[in-house]
Amino acid sequence: MYTFCPDCSTVFSIRAEHLHAASGLVRCGECRQVFSAVDHLYDELVEARFALFKLAEAEQVEAGDEAVVAGTQLVDESSAQQAASPLNPAPRVAGAAPGSSWSRQPVSMKDVASGAGIGLLVLLLAGQWAYFNRANLAMKPSWRPVVERICSVTACELPLPSDTGQVALLDRDVRRHPDVKDALLVNATLVNRAEFTQSYPVLSIRFSDLAGKPIAERRFRPAEYLGADLDHDDGMAPAAPVHVVLEIEDPGEEAVSFQFDFL
Repeated sequence: MYTFCPDCSTVFSIRAEHLHAASGLVRCGECRQVFSAVDHLYDELVEARFALFKLAEAEQVEAGDEAVVAGTQLVDESSAQQAASPLNPAPRVAGAAPGSSWSRQPVSMKDVASGAGIGLLVLLLAGQWAYFNRANLAMKPSWRPVVERICSVTACELPLPSDTGQVALLDRDVRRHPDVKDALLVNATLVNRAEFTQSYPVLSIRFSDLAGKPIAERRFRPAEYLGADLDHDDGMAPAAPVHVVLEIEDPGEEAVSFQFDFL
């Protein structure tokens, strides 16, 4: 049989000899209050918990609380009997469902200090991640201002921004080399249409046949296609044309078209 304390909502398993010993009166092992177990006596644990739930619901309605009372969790009889026995009572938690084994603990300064320390460590970890990934983040327009502020404090260096969609080809010309056999002479003029100085792109030249099938491709890094008078580390200034002259191997007679790309 099961009963519960109406003062603290602790559920007990109780025997018939205990009821007869004191005319049905028992002392709660949790709050020490004496109550009549007969008034709240049930054969099954589920019935006792449901009655406790209905009692709590009625108390909230009487107090004018419009919140819906959450249902209590039903557990198997063997484990619940051990958890809610007088030798190991389950304390009632303010704001929790009856029969819950959780208890509310006061917040101490140690808890506050621990939380602040954890928050500081998380911020430190995020800062380290941003610092070591600053090159990739700096390539994203939305992140670059943030990374620039970090580097203004840590004195770190950032790569120039890159937006190949803003690099335009003003003119281009591919012809047979006048002095070198089986070679082509490439002339092209590039311009940065962005409003900021950006890194020089990788220049790609691809040759195709009549069916559009690629036959050959060559990629040039900035140090390979820029003249000696230009330093690729300085970046590509806005609206400043850059003339490129390249000597490449002739891909053969099947190559009838060419295409420039910036990577």
